[in-house]
Amino acid sequence: MKQYQQLIFGLAIALIALYYTLHNVSFSEVIFSFKEMEYVYLLPAVVMIVLAYVFRAYRWKALLEPSLKVNVSELYSPMMVGFMGNFLPARAGEILRPYLLSKKSNITFSAAFASIIIERLFDLIILLLIFIWVFWFEASVFSSDIKFSGFSVEEMAIKFGQICVLAVMMLLIFIYFLLNHKKYIMKLASWFLGFINENWANKIKHFINEFARGCEVVRNFGTLARISVHSVLIWVANIFSIYPLYYAFDLQQKTIFSLLIVAVMISVIITVVPTPGFLGSYNAGIFIGL
Repeated sequence: MKQYQQLIFGLAIALIALYYTLHNVSFSEVIFSFKEMEYVYLLPAVVMIVLAYVFRAYRWKALLEPSLKVNVSELYSPMMVGFMGNFLPARAGEILRPYLLSKKSNITFSAAFASIIIERLFDLIILLLIFIWVFWFEASVFSSDIKFSGFSVEEMAIKFGQICVLAVMMLLIFIYFLLNHKKYIMKLASWFLGFINENWANKIKHFINEFARGCEVVRNFGTLARISVHSVLIWVANIFSIYPLYYAFDLQQKTIFSLLIVAVMISVIITVVPTPGFLGSYNAGIFIGL
């Protein structure tokens, strides 16, 4: 029942976001825009999106190396199903991806889940750098006059920045202590787990051990460099997948720098106002960014 309530709540927010995006848009103008659209530019946009997923698969392979040697081709299925799972409430795809991999490969769920956490850490760091860049050179885009779901874009940008900084700091501290002071972490866990069923306590300890094993990837400088390069390529491909659509909809006057603004606004909206599959919030991010 709770899952259904979350889904209904998420869809309600998505509908509000879609309304915000489309309420001043004439349906006839939308039809006209699609009729006038240069569909040939969809091809390079799709190519960039596909490339982004290829880079994601190679990055995931590198992240899994301490726990699993696997071909990139074996990662596409759980990766794509996992991303589709983000249409479910509470970003369930982030749990679904490591779960599916653990079922088809010789890796524990916790070790696979660690790779997802580190993956998100790299994405957060890059996004934070882009956010700072845009905030520094184009602060006017975060106007207090622009409202969305009762919040000003300025409020959401500040909240987004705070969330990103806090998340990055907490993840870095957690991974550092888990890798360098694991013995103390396990002692602390044993003390807290002393109050629950022994079988469950052992399962949680095993989860922590395997999670730490999955985090070992950050000790290898070469692997870390590869993950960093793949992360940059993912963001470049994702951001530039929007650029051909400028030409498709006769928006050539928009600069390449505007792509960073759009990317940041999408990230701000889908973080502060999450919806199933980013429905509505993604559209609103593009609308505000442009």
